[in-house]
Amino acid sequence: MKINISGMGCVCALGADTREITKNMYTASSAFVLPEGRVGSVYAKTHPVFQAPQKILDRKREDESFGFLFLRTAADEALLQAGLTREILQTARVGVIAGTTVNASFNCFDFYKAWRGGEQTAFAPLLQYLDTPLSGALQKYYGLTGAQLTVVTACASGTDAIGLGAQWIEQDICDVVLAGACDEINITPYTGFIRLMVASPKRCAPFSLGRAGMNIGEGAGVFVLESGKFLSARNGSAMGYILGYGTCVDAWHITAPDPEGKGLIRAMRFAMRDAGVTPADIAFINAHGTGTQDNDAAEARVFHALIAGVPVMASKSVTGHTLGAAGAVEAALCLLSLNVRMIPAAANFTGVDPALNLTPVIQNTAIEKEIAMSDSLAFGGCNSVIVIGSQRYSHG
Repeated sequence: MKINISGMGCVCALGADTREITKNMYTASSAFVLPEGRVGSVYAKTHPVFQAPQKILDRKREDESFGFLFLRTAADEALLQAGLTREILQTARVGVIAGTTVNASFNCFDFYKAWRGGEQTAFAPLLQYLDTPLSGALQKYYGLTGAQLTVVTACASGTDAIGLGAQWIEQDICDVVLAGACDEINITPYTGFIRLMVASPKRCAPFSLGRAGMNIGEGAGVFVLESGKFLSARNGSAMGYILGYGTCVDAWHITAPDPEGKGLIRAMRFAMRDAGVTPADIAFINAHGTGTQDNDAAEARVFHALIAGVPVMASKSVTGHTLGAAGAVEAALCLLSLNVRMIPAAANFTGVDPALNLTPVIQNTAIEKEIAMSDSLAFGGCNSVIVIGSQRYSHG
C-alpha cells in the first residue's frame, strides 16, 4: 500500500492548526486546565484535562457539538493544504470516513439530563445526532454525495478511519477520501475513567515509574487521501503516505488490554506486512501510551517482543487521551514529526519502571528514517496500527 496524503488538519491541546502544533509539540506547550466550565462534576475541581484552544472553542455554533467543530476545523485545514476546493471535489468520487466515541451519542448527554429533569431544552443536539451520523454531517457540510462511514471502535476509531480510508483509495472505491476523527471533553468518559481509577489528577506520564493514570483530552485529526491518478491529473503533491494498516480484536476483556498484547502483535504484523517494512525501517512508533498501569505494560511487552530498539514517542503526555480522535491526532503528530525530522520529547517522564524497562524519547531527537508507526488500543479488545511515510518517502 502507498496512498497519497495531500493535506492534513489537526486541532488539539497543542494548538489550533498544524503550524501551531508543530511549534508547541517541541516545547511541550499545551493547555492543561480544570474543566469546570465544560463538565458539571465534582471531579472538575481535581482532575484537569487537555483542552482545545479557547479561540477554537469560541467558534462553536449553537447547532453543532464541540466534536463536529473540531472535525470541520481540521477538515478545512486539510483541504486547504491539499488545494482542493468544493468545485474540484464535485468532479471526484469523494468518500468521508469519520471516527468518534463521544459523538456517537455521549454528546447528547446534557439534553438527556435536562429532559429527564423536566426542563424545556433545545432539541438541536439530539436532532443532529438522529438526522445524520458524524460522517454524514461532514458530507453535508461540504455538499458531498459519495460513500460515507462513521467508525466507532472506541479509542481505535481514528486509526481505523484512516486505515479504511486508505483501503477505499487502494480498492478504487474513491478518488479522494476525507478520513479522520474527533472527540470532545464530555462528562461520561471523564467521570467514567476517574471511577475506573485509571485517571490522574496530575499530567499523565506514559511508561514512567509511579505513573498515576491518564488525562482526558479533545480534538480532531483529518487526512485528505488521494489516488495517484487523481492527484497527478490535478497537478497536486503528496505531503506523506499511508503505507500500511492492520487491525485485530483480541476479545480479552471489555475494558482491559490483553496483558500479552496478542491482538496488538497481530495488528502490528499485519500493518508492517501491508507496508512491506521491517522494524529496521521504522524511525519511531507513536505509542498509545495512556499512562495507565495495564495499557503501558501490555504495550511495553509487545514493543520488546516485536520492535525492540525502535524509539517510542509518547504524545499523550502533551495531548491527553483524545478518545476516538486519538489515532487521527497521533497520526498527524507522526507525519509532522517525520517531515520535521525530529521526534518530540515525552513530557513528565519520572524514571524507568523496572517492570517495563522502557524509556520513551525524553528529549527532542533528530531522525533520518522516513517511516513511523502509530498504534491504538481500545475497549472491546480493538487493536489497530497504521504505518506512515514522510513527504520524502520514495519506495514502493
